Amino acid sequence: MKTTLFLLFCSIMFSQATSSYSQTFTFNIKSSSIREVCREIERNSDYIFVFSDNSEKLIDKRIDVKIESENVTEVLNTVLSKTGLTYKILDKQIVVFESKEITPIKNIEPLISINIQQQTKKQITGKVVDVRGEPVIGANIVEVGTTNGTVTDIYGNFTLRVEQNAVLHISYIGYLSQDIKASGKSSFNIVLEEDTKALEELVVVGYGTQNKVTITGSISTISTKELTQSPVSNISNALAGRLPGLLSVQRSGQPGSDQSTLRIRGVSSFSGTQEPLVIVDGIEGVNYNVIDPNEIESVSILKDASATAVYGVRGANGVMIITTKRGQAGAPRVSYSYEYAVQKFSDVRHSMNAADYATHYNLAQSYDGYITGAYNPYFSDEVINKFKTHEDPIFYPDVDWFAYMFDKTSGQQRHNFNINGGTQKIKYFVSLGYFTQDGLIKHTKTITDYDAGIKFDRYNIRSNFDFNITDRLSLNADISSQIEDRSGTNTPVTRLFEQVWRSNPMDAPKLEDTGGRYVVLDTKMDPGNPIDYLISYGYKRDYSNYLNGSVRLNYKLDKLTKGLSIRGLVSYNNYYQQAQYYSKNKESYKAVRLGDGTINYIPITEPSPYGFSESMSKNRKIYFETALDYNRKFGLHNVAGLLLYNQSKFYSPNLAYLIPNGYQGLVGRLTYNYANRYMLDINFGYNGTENFAEGKRFGFFPAFSLGWAISEESFFPKNDYLTFLKLRVSYGEVGNDKVGGARFLYRPSSWVYVNNDYRFGIGADLQGHKGSKEAALGNPDLTWERAKKTNIGADVAFFQGKLKTTIDYFTEKRDNILTTFNTIPFIVGAQLPPYNFGKMNNKGWDGEISYNDKFNLFNYWIKGNITYARNKIIEMDEITRLYPYLKRTGQAYGQMFGLRDDGIYNSWEEVNNANRPLYQWQNDKIQPGDIKYYDINGDGIIDGDDQIPIGYSNFPEVIFGTSFGGNFKGFDFSILFQGASNVTHRYHRREIRGFEEGTNAPDYMIESWTYERYQQSLPINFPRYNLGITYANANHQASTFNTVDARYIRLKNIEFGYTISGDILKKTGLNSVRIYINGDNLYTWDSLLPGTDPESTGAGLDENNRPYPVTRRINFGLNIKF
Repeated sequence: MKTTLFLLFCSIMFSQATSSYSQTFTFNIKSSSIREVCREIERNSDYIFVFSDNSEKLIDKRIDVKIESENVTEVLNTVLSKTGLTYKILDKQIVVFESKEITPIKNIEPLISINIQQQTKKQITGKVVDVRGEPVIGANIVEVGTTNGTVTDIYGNFTLRVEQNAVLHISYIGYLSQDIKASGKSSFNIVLEEDTKALEELVVVGYGTQNKVTITGSISTISTKELTQSPVSNISNALAGRLPGLLSVQRSGQPGSDQSTLRIRGVSSFSGTQEPLVIVDGIEGVNYNVIDPNEIESVSILKDASATAVYGVRGANGVMIITTKRGQAGAPRVSYSYEYAVQKFSDVRHSMNAADYATHYNLAQSYDGYITGAYNPYFSDEVINKFKTHEDPIFYPDVDWFAYMFDKTSGQQRHNFNINGGTQKIKYFVSLGYFTQDGLIKHTKTITDYDAGIKFDRYNIRSNFDFNITDRLSLNADISSQIEDRSGTNTPVTRLFEQVWRSNPMDAPKLEDTGGRYVVLDTKMDPGNPIDYLISYGYKRDYSNYLNGSVRLNYKLDKLTKGLSIRGLVSYNNYYQQAQYYSKNKESYKAVRLGDGTINYIPITEPSPYGFSESMSKNRKIYFETALDYNRKFGLHNVAGLLLYNQSKFYSPNLAYLIPNGYQGLVGRLTYNYANRYMLDINFGYNGTENFAEGKRFGFFPAFSLGWAISEESFFPKNDYLTFLKLRVSYGEVGNDKVGGARFLYRPSSWVYVNNDYRFGIGADLQGHKGSKEAALGNPDLTWERAKKTNIGADVAFFQGKLKTTIDYFTEKRDNILTTFNTIPFIVGAQLPPYNFGKMNNKGWDGEISYNDKFNLFNYWIKGNITYARNKIIEMDEITRLYPYLKRTGQAYGQMFGLRDDGIYNSWEEVNNANRPLYQWQNDKIQPGDIKYYDINGDGIIDGDDQIPIGYSNFPEVIFGTSFGGNFKGFDFSILFQGASNVTHRYHRREIRGFEEGTNAPDYMIESWTYERYQQSLPINFPRYNLGITYANANHQASTFNTVDARYIRLKNIEFGYTISGDILKKTGLNSVRIYINGDNLYTWDSLLPGTDPESTGAGLDENNRPYPVTRRINFGLNIKF
């Protein structure tokens, strides 16, 4: 009866399947298993294969098969011939079983049952993307309650047969999982959101990683996504305003030299370097500003002693750890990015035109007549009129030097191609990059043999390989190289900009109708010519090459004890630089107008032969470390430990006596936490450096930190408002061996030869004798600076982690600061050695707050961070001051001093007041229009003893940043504001002084004091016009009149993008395409004069130099992923 029913059932099934047999197949498969061939049939038809148990050992047999337009029966007969397998077709199900055995009906019935059940299932399809619309490759799709599942392909697509009322579980590392009901739908578009908790779970720390939730030190981290939003050439500029605790100031915009000055938690020393220690993939000494931002995975800032103690003698200024990208297992992921930016100066000043300059020059002469006793106007009314009418542009030119010397815009490009992927055994990340940036200086081809224009090119290559050799042994091999090519004028660019600032509008650069000849006009007030600088200083080309390689080995010692491993690292860094200098003087002419009105050009200099020279520098560094790591969990107890030995040698021909510079150290760390609730970290560094004498080279730097996650306590109220609360405290000591000065300060300097310095005799018998003397004394007790740091912090989360904030209060007491005693009698006859004498305190706080949420399909976020750090000099070498307020000790490092102004004298009545204090300058010849000062000490004289602290230093005490952004259906945007406060700028003489020795004057000096402006109540922002310090010295003193608040807020970055992905790209072979536009340094709110950038204040330049202005960029970008 069962046989009859079975045959009847089969006959019905076969009769229904007749039409299916007409479908034909064509394919050519080589060395594939029978199972794979069956799957190929499934993919190209509605058939589903079911394999009996007795067929499993045969279906993986590999065969070659070529099929052309055959139906399913013909295909199966060909495929299964001589394989020992046969088949039965049951409608759309094909049962495959072993042919040598007679399959009883009772064995086929379960297969039929299985296929009947299979017919009740439905096929679903879908696509999984992230919030930016980019496909999530390799996401797991599992039918809940079964083992039935699949993964997404490179386009994020998947297909799966499930029960009618199935629930799908979608998951992927780094994203929040989702459960979706399959009933009523067969197609799904699934958006996975980033799991910020998971992404932040591991944080890079010194010599390792730690879980974010159990970290007790003060650490800030940023990812590559934020770094690449800024179209800048280096990492330091991309970090501005993005991390709490990091103070960033960009002093220059010069291509290839526009990196920012970085400080972690301010300034804590008045001697030696204040730069943080930078570690790249565990290696010190790599120039991080040459790394392509596309290569970077994350940047961590280690701020307190518990985080930096492991770096011992090098950790006092904080540590920045850069981690580059590594390969992920899976199919190759290819990415190509292209950016093109248009850049211009963010702000420039404008100068007086020739007529205004001549008029106000005469006015300055008239005011100075009170000092000189005479007044003869330099410019007649006729000459001024010629400047106005431009009727004689050859001898009466009107040159806007800023417009003449600088382009309005120039270009910048970036290319990056990278690929990553691999298997569980081998993973790789390879990146190629190219960056090029043009300068904004014109007329660089005045000499046709070369182009003196500023240009910067950089080529980057990086390959990171990870090998899992065995289950216990792994190897990492990294190599990277950066090549930089700088070209431009051989004169310092800062000097060229100073020349542009000072050149007056009457100094013609050349005459266009003379065939490009360089013509000099006969004028007594020629302050110089920028074109002359381009011509006379020549052209320079500078090549630099960085080569960095490292090999790491890690071996698990689980056989000894679970959680124990040993690792080793060897790295080699090499740097080579070559500079080539070219020069060739262009012939110049003097223009003379003859009696008949014609112009005669008289040669005054001849062209010089082509000149060439070159220079070279190089260095290399070898680093080695080996370590034991331990990480194990005992119930609720988590224990981790590190014991590491390291050493390095730095070689350079520039080192004194060619002696390599070496470091050696031992590092230890013990980490314990109970149930992620109570945390303890103990760290130490025992380091030695050859910068000091024997017996003073090694130091011990311990630190500890404690943490308490109160929210994990049973008594903590469980709610959706305050969901996480952790308190942290740390204390430790770290050092700084970069104390400045010569390398071997502990030794006396070599004896120097002197001529006629030893004198004996009296009167006519006095004679000088040759000999030798000791130039400087040594100090064998010299050692490192020592910093004692305390940190108290809290991490808080609200609303299930949507709102997060971190805040830290810190103090630092640094002593042993290197100080050279200069307050000694000259009779000593030699320079005293430096001593570890100085002391300085630094304290402040930093914090960060962020909020992430979504509204329907719109995901949005907002972040803010702020850093406040104020220092105070406790002890330094200083002469005894007559008045306490003059002391630099007790003030902040770099604190500005000056006179306090009380406005301007507006009348002779005020000047002649008998109670007016006397001025030490110009024999007290004060007149209306001069600055009025307070007599601070009350002695009746205005002089240097009346200087008081003014404002702050030129390095900000407060840095802050706020950003927000979002995404919706492939569209995304982000905006970053960055700013600074508690910072002061003292105007450079070119910013507020004109006419001195014929130099230029900015147009805003129209608002200088005149009696007419005073009478008409017009704005007065400058004292009277004058021809320089000789005639108005009182007006050029450092004072509150020329020292101003330099706080600012800057629209640092805006980015808008759109990502194309999905089926529209499927036929192209592309995974996603993102198009975006962003801008950098777009607008600044400040109170400074035009042409003065708030960040370029205090650029360390003297009176004869001006910085290359910071630039503004509009950048267009394209990112393609394959």
